[in-house]
Amino acid sequence: MDFPDENLVTGGHGLCAGCGAAIGLRLALLALGKNTVVVNSAGCLTLQPTYPYTPFKVPWIFLAIENAGAVAAGLSAAYRSLGKDVTVLCYIGDGATFDIGLQSLSGACELGENFIYVCYNNQAFMNTGVQRSSATPKCAKTTTTPGGNPFRRKPMIRIMAAHGIPYVATACISYPQDFINKLKKAKSIKGPKYIELLCPCVPGWGYEQSRTVEVGRLAVETGVWPLMEIENGKFRLTYMPKKLRPVKEFLSLQKRFSGVDEKEIEKIVRERWEKLVDGRFWEVDF
Repeated sequence: MDFPDENLVTGGHGLCAGCGAAIGLRLALLALGKNTVVVNSAGCLTLQPTYPYTPFKVPWIFLAIENAGAVAAGLSAAYRSLGKDVTVLCYIGDGATFDIGLQSLSGACELGENFIYVCYNNQAFMNTGVQRSSATPKCAKTTTTPGGNPFRRKPMIRIMAAHGIPYVATACISYPQDFINKLKKAKSIKGPKYIELLCPCVPGWGYEQSRTVEVGRLAVETGVWPLMEIENGKFRLTYMPKKLRPVKEFLSLQKRFSGVDEKEIEKIVRERWEKLVDGRFWEVDF
């Protein structure tokens, strides 16, 4: 795999061992390079730099949970007026993307400013105690849905594509080359870009900390988390498993799915996958 040489994250931070979101940000900075400023809303990644210390070799802006889109738009406009070519990277959790920060993100997309927005999706409000977000899969257990989430997940990838922005994609930390390729493509495109990055979470999902990459890989190989992109309105899958593995292999590793109807979830995943293979992106609930 073709990885850049310069690592812009040093050792030492306050995140959980095995944190998928930490892996994702390291990969993002490898792809985008040192001429990048990172925007971060309140969430798990807030704990990565602890004032006055930071593991980052790039600027890092921490802000309120609802403000990322507005700050990204403002930074983009400011750098443009100064004649500076700086990559504005929002690296924001699902709670601050799907829920509390949605209006700010939507407004920034409407303005058409130049930024890359990566939602590190660990599928719940993990930093404040594993509460359900609208990114939480149906049936998954959280502290606010101990019997299993009764609601469908918000189809955020479709919502972002419906904004008419030039690039929308999904990625997973367990497929680093795919993620890096999408970031590089996003950097080459002017305007708002949105990438939804699946980041397995050790305490929130309930698996052993050494298995983060394995859990993410199973999400993709079972069809639970399809890797895809929508570039200028054109949809395509960017990775096709030779044969989908049984969904129960993904579910069985996680405490949050204990006691679920595996056959029903398998059916839902297979129906969704068939639609995506046929190119029927707009018919799919994610």
